[in-house]
Amino acid sequence: MSLIEGVDVVFYGICNMNRSVAFYEGVLGLELSQRAGNDWAQFTVGSTEIGLYGELATPPHQGGATVSFRVSDIKAFDQMLVDAAVQKDVVEDMGGALSLEFYDPDGNKLVAMQVLGG
Repeated sequence: MSLIEGVDVVFYGICNMNRSVAFYEGVLGLELSQRAGNDWAQFTVGSTEIGLYGELATPPHQGGATVSFRVSDIKAFDQMLVDAAVQKDVVEDMGGALSLEFYDPDGNKLVAMQVLGG
């Protein structure tokens, strides 16, 4: 039996809190659930929380875990990213799902995933 009950918060290091909050709240439409100045911001995504910490003097180290968002319409999500001039890759067919990698203002990788079929 595991002592782990669930995931509390997934977080990324960032360089500019105002710019990052504007991206996660304004572009992605996530709900800001708490903010502690330029040290911490937290967003509610379904039953999960995504946190941002900083402000770092240099860009955060790349790699490690990546947040993958479940979306209902990846083509509409892709267009939203284009309209907001967000750095992104192309939508990939993963056989049963469509996947799109994109990046926050500090280069942290995020993924949008649409499961196909029932």
